Amino acid sequence: MIKRINLISIALLLVGVSCARTELRQPEQDDLVTIRATFPQDTRGAASIATGISWTWSADDILTIIGDNTETFTIKEGFTPKEAQFVGKVVKGSKFSIAYPSLDPVDWSIQTQKGNNSPDQLRYVAVLDDVDSYTTFTYSPEWAQNHGGSLRQTGVFKFLFTFPNSVTTVTSIVLSAPSPVFYAGNDDSLTDKLTLNLKDITLVPGQTLIGWMTTSWNHAQIPAGTVLNVTVTTDREMLSRDVTLVEGATIKSGVVNTFTLTAEGWPGGEVIDRYAGGSGTAADPWIITNSEHMGHIKGDLVAGETRYFKLGADIDMTGVEWEPLNYEDPYNKRIEFDGDGYTISNLSCSAETYPGLFGVLYGKCVNLNIRKASITTKSSTAGILGGYGGTGGKPCEVRNVHVQGVIKSDRSSVGGLFGSAREATITACSADIDIQSNTSRSGGIIGYDPGLVTIRDCYSTGSIVSETQIAGGICGELITEGSSVYNCYSSATVVAQFYAGGIVGRANKNAKGNKDNNESVQPNNHIEKCIAWNNRIESNATDGNEHYSNGAIVGSTAIKNYLADCYRRADLVFINCPKNEAYVLTDQENASPSNPLVKGTGTYNYAYNGKAAPSGATCSSVAQSLGWSSDIWDFSGALPKHKTSGETPGDQSATGQLPDFEYSVFFE
Repeated sequence: MIKRINLISIALLLVGVSCARTELRQPEQDDLVTIRATFPQDTRGAASIATGISWTWSADDILTIIGDNTETFTIKEGFTPKEAQFVGKVVKGSKFSIAYPSLDPVDWSIQTQKGNNSPDQLRYVAVLDDVDSYTTFTYSPEWAQNHGGSLRQTGVFKFLFTFPNSVTTVTSIVLSAPSPVFYAGNDDSLTDKLTLNLKDITLVPGQTLIGWMTTSWNHAQIPAGTVLNVTVTTDREMLSRDVTLVEGATIKSGVVNTFTLTAEGWPGGEVIDRYAGGSGTAADPWIITNSEHMGHIKGDLVAGETRYFKLGADIDMTGVEWEPLNYEDPYNKRIEFDGDGYTISNLSCSAETYPGLFGVLYGKCVNLNIRKASITTKSSTAGILGGYGGTGGKPCEVRNVHVQGVIKSDRSSVGGLFGSAREATITACSADIDIQSNTSRSGGIIGYDPGLVTIRDCYSTGSIVSETQIAGGICGELITEGSSVYNCYSSATVVAQFYAGGIVGRANKNAKGNKDNNESVQPNNHIEKCIAWNNRIESNATDGNEHYSNGAIVGSTAIKNYLADCYRRADLVFINCPKNEAYVLTDQENASPSNPLVKGTGTYNYAYNGKAAPSGATCSSVAQSLGWSSDIWDFSGALPKHKTSGETPGDQSATGQLPDFEYSVFFE
C-alpha cells in the first residue's frame, strides 16, 4: 500500500534490465567477442504507478568491462530499444565489473531540463560488481546475486509542483539542506544543494510542473528533523518554502523518488529585478543595464510574438558563457533590440548551435556596438551577432551595428556579423574582426547567403583567414539570385587557397567555377560602388595545381553579374597560388547580363578586379567620387567611418571564451 501523508510523498520504482543467454566460444586474447544485454519492460508495483521513464539503448552506447584487463565495447547496428549486442576485445579473469557506460566521475548536483515533463536529460549509469560472467547479463539485483556479485545503479528524482495561478514561467528549482545530505555524484562526496535549471517551461493556471533529475547510485539518508528548503525561480519572483522531515527519508538508487508540493503553502515571493524598466512592448521596451538583465531575455521571448528590448547602459559580459537567443527550430521568437548606441563587451559564446548574440535573428537589431567578443565553434555556422541573420519566412533587419572580436571556426560559414544570412537587410554596419577558419565561406560581414541578402554601406577591417577556400572582405559567398553588395569597403587581410576576394570570395550561384557555368549562369548579384582597400589578398595554397581564381573585388564571379564602379587599392599586395602566375590584377570595365565581364587569362580566371584607384588617393576620396552618402559616412579620415558609430576603422585590436515498489515519505 502507498503511504500518503500531508502534501509530500516519495514513490520509488525499479528500472531494470534483462537479457537472453547466448553461449560464445572461448576466444583468444586479441579476438573480438559479442555480448548481449536486454532492457525489459518497466516493473510496476501493485499500485501500477506510471513513471514515464523507460531505459532504452541508443546508437552511441558503450559498455566498459573490467577484469584482468579493461576493454570498451561498442553497440552493434540492428539493436532494438530493449535488446542490443556490443562488440569488444575479450576480457580475461574470473570476476568482472560491467559498467554502463564507464566508471568516470559524474556530477548530479546541477542538471538542466528543457520543457515541462521532459526526461531527456536523465542518464542511466550502472555497474555490476564482481560477477562471474559478462557475455550475457542484465543490470538487475537478481542477476547480480545469481552471479555472485552486486548492482549499483542510478535513480531518478521527480518533482511534482503546483503553484499559485500567477506563476506561468519557472526557470529553476533548488532543493537545499542545512548540511550535506545529497550525493553529488556516484562517489562518496556529499552536497547540501541540488539544482535543476529549467528551459522553455510555460504553465497555465493549475498546471503541474514536472521536473526530473538523475540521482546517485548511493542511497541518500536524510535524518528526521531535517529542514529542506525549496526555492523556485519564476519569471517575476523567487518562491521559497521549508519542508520539515518529522521522520527520516531516503532518496534511493535504482528507483523513481517522487517529491510533491501543492499550490497551497507558497509564501509571497521576492520580486526579481529582471530589467531596469519597461514592459517589453514597442512603446515601452524592457531596459537592460547589466549582464543579469541580459540573462532574462531568452525566458521572455515568446513563439509567434515580438518582444522589445533596449540598452540603457554599457554591458560587461565578463564571466558569462552566453547562450544564443532564438537558436531552436522553428526560430519563431521575434525580437527587436535597440542598443541605443551602447556597447556590449566581452561577449563569449561557444554554443554547439548558431553561436553569437542571436542564434537566429528574426526581427531587428539597431544602434548596437559589440566589443571584445569571442566566438568559437566546431559544429555550426557562427558570427558575433548571430549564426543566422533571418531564415525562411523570418526576415531580419540590421542597421548601425558595429562588432569587434575573434571568431574561431571548424565549420563552414562564419562571418563578422552572421555566419549565414537569409532574408536579411544589413545597412551601415561594420566588423573589426580576426576570423580563423579551418573550412570555407568566411566573410567580414557574412559567410554566405542561403537566401536573399542586401548589404549596403558597410565595411570590415582586421583579418579573414581560411585554411581552405572562399573568403571575402564583406561576404564569403553569394549563392542566391539577387543578393547584392553596394557602397561597401574592406581593409581586411583576406587569405584562402582560392576564391579569395577583397569584397566577395565567390559570386556565381554556386557554379563550382567551371567555364560553362560561369559564362552561362545569371545570378543577378549586384556588386557595385565597392572599394577593396585591403592591404593584402593572398592564396595559401602550396601545391602545384592551377586553382580557381582570386580577385581584388570578387575572387570568382559569373560574368553576367552586375559589376560596376568598383575600385581597388593601387598598392594592394596580391599573392596568387604558384601555378596561377597568369592571374594578375588587371583593370576591368563594368559588366552586366547584356555586357558580360571579359574573362581573364588562364583556365579558371573569372576574377573581378575593378579598377586601380588613382595614385595618392585615399579610400575616403574614392568613396566620395563614387557618390557615397555624406549623411551616412564621415570622410574626414583616410578611411571612411560611420557618422553614427563614433568608431575609427581599424583602431581596435580583435581580442576575445527494483522488484517491487518501496516508499519513503517526507513530512511537513
